[in-house]
Amino acid sequence: MLVTIIPFFLAAQVAVDDPSRQSEWAMYGGECTYEVFIISVIDNYLYASIKSDFKCRLKAEDTLSCRFQNKRIRHTYPLKNETGFVPTIRFVGGEPFEIHFNLSGVQYLVVHKTIPKWQLDMIKVIVSQLNDNFETARRYPQIIEIPARGNSTVGECEVNVTLGRTDKKHDDDDDDEEDGSGMKESEDFELGFVWMHDNFAQTNGKFRIKKIQQLKGCPQRTIYFFFRKRKDDGRSDGALYIDMIYSTNYITITKNHFMSRMEMTGVMNTAIETQGMQLKQMIDLKLRRIDLTRDSLPEIRNPTSISL
Repeated sequence: MLVTIIPFFLAAQVAVDDPSRQSEWAMYGGECTYEVFIISVIDNYLYASIKSDFKCRLKAEDTLSCRFQNKRIRHTYPLKNETGFVPTIRFVGGEPFEIHFNLSGVQYLVVHKTIPKWQLDMIKVIVSQLNDNFETARRYPQIIEIPARGNSTVGECEVNVTLGRTDKKHDDDDDDEEDGSGMKESEDFELGFVWMHDNFAQTNGKFRIKKIQQLKGCPQRTIYFFFRKRKDDGRSDGALYIDMIYSTNYITITKNHFMSRMEMTGVMNTAIETQGMQLKQMIDLKLRRIDLTRDSLPEIRNPTSISL
């Protein structure tokens, strides 16, 4: 059974042996579960780690319906004695949202109108890891480095894109640590490329995309903020704004593995003062499994469209 992972770009072939379940897959489709792992480092000190499940399913040829689930956080700063991940509400909620694609990648999002700005920015930076210059990847089948333009969480920016493909017989995993792709591959599905209406083509070997953005040079750059600062008593103490400077995104795709890692650096400020603390964030997005879903697609309350 063919399940769309990223419209116009990536799909998965899922083995379904039971004839009765084949009809269910054809009727309801599959749901992809990604693991999101976020590490925030402030002034070279590990501040917090967040884990969450990110679930997406196909709504239309160009649209994914997605949501977050099972959010957990681990603090490592003083006055917090948590030793493991615990449930948290200080992350994006479980409200559904939609990702709309075109041939160049993510076109826009559909969210509910009252979504807080900090939650929207968190969604944007995670979703942007599915934004992979599809037309460029299709046009250049081998290793190449090219300048391009693309949407980002701080506006439309110049981006340096490096594409690389290696055949399986020439593939070397020694550099997996650099792009974060060293992980156990799944045997439950096989990934392949689907360029528009072309046939499913298996990913022989390894396909890589590397995107580098100098965010200070983005015209009409918008401010990005990723979480809210709180006092010791738990009350809100205003938003922490991040003046993003630099970002690098690594995407690795093999026959049984999809992973995207984004590394960002910036300076933290509040609405009323400049703190000047250096922030580094690493955000991993790993495809863990594809399951049959029998639920109807969720509706978005008071929907509105938002650019990436």
